Amino acid sequence: MSNAKSRIPALSARGFWLCVAGIVAVKLVLASFQMAYIWVGGAPLDDELMFRAANAISAGDWLGAYDYLTLSKSMFFAVWLAALHALHLPYLISGQALWCAASLLAAQAFLPWLRRAGWGSWARLALFAVLAFNPAASAAYTLRVYRDNIFPALCLVCFAGFCGAVLRALFAPDARLWPWLLAAGGGLTAGYLDREDAGLFLLPFAALATVALAWLALRRRCPARLGALAWPFAMLAAGILAFCGLNWQHYGVFALSDFSGGSFADAMGAMYRVAAPEGFTPLVGVTKGTRELLYEQVPELQPLEYWLEEDPQLQNDFRDPELDDYRVGSFYWAIRRAAQYEGIYDTAAGAEAYWQGVADRINALCDDGTLPSWTGQRSSTTPPIRGEYVLPVLAESARGAVWALTFQDCAPYETLRSIGTEEDFAAWTGYLNCPVNGAAEAGKDTPYYSPWQKMAFGVLEGIRYVYAALLPLAFLYTLYLNLKNIPVVFKSRCSGAVLPWAMLWVLLFMAALRCAMIAFVEVSSFGIGTSTMYLATVHPLLILFAAVGVLTGRRVRHADA
Repeated sequence: MSNAKSRIPALSARGFWLCVAGIVAVKLVLASFQMAYIWVGGAPLDDELMFRAANAISAGDWLGAYDYLTLSKSMFFAVWLAALHALHLPYLISGQALWCAASLLAAQAFLPWLRRAGWGSWARLALFAVLAFNPAASAAYTLRVYRDNIFPALCLVCFAGFCGAVLRALFAPDARLWPWLLAAGGGLTAGYLDREDAGLFLLPFAALATVALAWLALRRRCPARLGALAWPFAMLAAGILAFCGLNWQHYGVFALSDFSGGSFADAMGAMYRVAAPEGFTPLVGVTKGTRELLYEQVPELQPLEYWLEEDPQLQNDFRDPELDDYRVGSFYWAIRRAAQYEGIYDTAAGAEAYWQGVADRINALCDDGTLPSWTGQRSSTTPPIRGEYVLPVLAESARGAVWALTFQDCAPYETLRSIGTEEDFAAWTGYLNCPVNGAAEAGKDTPYYSPWQKMAFGVLEGIRYVYAALLPLAFLYTLYLNLKNIPVVFKSRCSGAVLPWAMLWVLLFMAALRCAMIAFVEVSSFGIGTSTMYLATVHPLLILFAAVGVLTGRRVRHADA
């Protein structure tokens, strides 16, 4: 330990928690100046869907009356909104409080490793503060009434829970693991129920952490700990069963979502099988030529032709004028709405049976050669991976990583004014217990913010500039240290050196995986440009990789735990 480090006074437990309380208070005070952004009539698939479902839950009617949107997305966020409303808690401040709690859990999770590296509570406090003031956690996308307001926090809880369990099993064999496994299970379950793509992101990390914990338990001759490793997955199964059971009770369909799984996904996967007469068209999964083949060969789809090809409102809402066709990310919504117009979504069971009939018919026609097919049978609303996507996905993945590293598009305020009537604003603010930015500047259509709000936004913007300057440097330094330590780590052949070193690389891999997932969707389906909202789970992973790496990278232990 250096002389400079020895001169730093120790931080007592009381001092630590007082500092934590101060950091949280500052963050929440700054957040209290933010205002929610709503667009009534402009976000029926997203914000309005969640708000409608939350109101139905508050009224005791689960997700409300059934239509083509009711089971289209995972609905944990609607439950979160309803819980906040029942407790009379403000929406935006509650989201920031959840983020602070997740950040504190992550800082606590790495405490055994920080102590092993010779650091005390000051390092733990610094890690918490750096995570708590992550600019992406208070960026403009969090002002929407949408599930990504809490999704990064839920993911961080999952990662922190598993990391905390592994590091305690490694460095403190007598420590209790169950609180960390429960936290991991809570984050895994809530995250999985919040977004349909969460499983692809969280389950790989959960599986790797569980393997590491099982290996440590067997190596330390503690087989009794093996049973507890099933808790996070049991919690996940219980959460899925609870939501599926409620959907069965209210709509007659035992499913978490009828969009990403089940017969609708089967039908979309079958449509993607059909080789387009026009050949490959970027961003278009089911081309006009393909649809014409389907109308001709699949009687079930013929009633939808008018709506998809001629109805002016549906064309205006979903068709891309530049492509003169439907993007992948719009077509599956368009065809569901067209099906609703034909009465197919009068009941959930009827919709399930309809789409299964469509899927079976198309797959049979592809299998016997009646319809040209370029791939095998599959079930997914995401188009198949093609060779044409590889280079664009790699480029967009790199762009997303740099975007996250430099905290682009992380302004803490919305530049657009909320859209809606005074009655709309009253209904939303009354339910959310927070204001919306509906007032305009004099003579303009831009939102009005008071001088105090602008001052708070200026503080948050200043913090963003600091992060944007320092995180890339810390990231590159950690990358250098971890590459430099490869010979030392593997020469030691001890779990106390290998596992923590590997943990940092796995966190970095998870950040890269998320960037690649979002890049594929962007390149194949959306084409909307790089988005902070979809990359917000990457920022905390990069912060953990860089901050923990800087603190521990020069203190690789050679002795086994």
